[in-house]
Amino acid sequence: MGKFVVDKRSACDTRKRGFTLMELMVYIAIVGIVVIVAGQAFSNSTKMRVRTQSMLKASEVAENVAALFKQDVAQTGAKSSLETHATDGSNDTFSGVKKAVYMDPDNDTEANRDSSSFQFVPASPASNENLEQFKMRRVRYSDAGAYEAVEEITWFLEGNVLKRRCVVVDDGDAGTDCAPKGASGTDLEQFTVEMATDVDSFKVLPAIPDGNEGSLQMFPSASGSGAIRLVSRTGIGGLLPVVPGDGGTSVQLTGFASNYDENSDEPPAVKSMNEVYVFENSDVVGTWKSLCESASNHFSFEPGQEYELSFGVGIPTTDTEKAKMFVPGKDHMAVGFRNSDGEKFAQIPDFMFYPPSISEANGVRRSMRFSVPSSVTNACLAFTFSFYSPLASTGTLMISDLRLKKIASSTYSFNSATTSVALADKKNVKAFQLRLKVKRNGESGEVSLLVPTPSNGPTD
Repeated sequence: MGKFVVDKRSACDTRKRGFTLMELMVYIAIVGIVVIVAGQAFSNSTKMRVRTQSMLKASEVAENVAALFKQDVAQTGAKSSLETHATDGSNDTFSGVKKAVYMDPDNDTEANRDSSSFQFVPASPASNENLEQFKMRRVRYSDAGAYEAVEEITWFLEGNVLKRRCVVVDDGDAGTDCAPKGASGTDLEQFTVEMATDVDSFKVLPAIPDGNEGSLQMFPSASGSGAIRLVSRTGIGGLLPVVPGDGGTSVQLTGFASNYDENSDEPPAVKSMNEVYVFENSDVVGTWKSLCESASNHFSFEPGQEYELSFGVGIPTTDTEKAKMFVPGKDHMAVGFRNSDGEKFAQIPDFMFYPPSISEANGVRRSMRFSVPSSVTNACLAFTFSFYSPLASTGTLMISDLRLKKIASSTYSFNSATTSVALADKKNVKAFQLRLKVKRNGESGEVSLLVPTPSNGPTD
């Protein structure tokens, strides 16, 4: 009798065929979670990309508008022009100041006289975020620098649209983008340009006036004549006296020490040099040390503030002048600051300079700008000379029109709460700050821009 045999593998395969309902539900749930998470991540990524693109676009628009604003406003108060020009500059002539560039220079009431070249019209109702209009005036020049017209340019908001308008306020050429004098209505509108839409805020702040440029000058004093005198520092080995001329706006120096040995062409073991301290010209008599110790003759420098030292250096207009034989890299001229013991300040290195290579009695201007990492007090100004070439030490130098001043751009301050400036102080405003916020698809781009305006006021 045969046996009935059960194939165990077939039975096992039968039990494993397909998924149970529970398994399918778990699988679908997992896939659903993955799809939701992936979809959310993709959505967030897309939103972030759109937001980033919108912010970048808004920032780009704000920066482009700010650049155009700077081109206009930096010329606020430009008022004289070059009318004829000779190749050698000998017969250059400049026009007189165009009075139309001022807002109200001839007002009969002195208190209402306005010698500035700008005007604010606050938003109505008043807002700390927006300015309704900012007007400025300037001379427009031809490519040759000659006068064409006085323009009044207005930047203003209409709703959330920032616009620019130009109109001629003095007789002159209207130009291609500036309305003629007296234009109104549609004639004026065609010279109004839309600069940006969706402007969230537009504000222009004037720098708080700190007086005229003279208040920034540290030396010579505003009350003085501008004349200087040079006093030799002596009493230490290697320091020899030099012969300074009488005090004045220009001072001549002769009799420099020499380190040239015509036999060996080698400098001596003890090197000789000249050092002269600079003071205002006066009848006060004293040594370089006692004068430097006087509070009226030394300076203090603050960290974060920029300063400029400038002067003319010249040599007499003679063919035999030996100062023209100055050898850069071998001979040495420098200007710097010392204390009353003759020591240098670590915060301020000396500044090297050189004389003109041709005879120039009136001097070639040399300018040095600097700042200090930490405070410096009781600093006196001094020139140092050390000659190693054969002839330069026998020459003559002129130091003229020496000035030490603070750089105005590093002293600008603004009050974000107001654009108001007293009428008498408007002519002393030398910078503006633009604050502009533009939106694109709900995202903001902001820019804050400083624009110096050195020509605003009664003089260039």
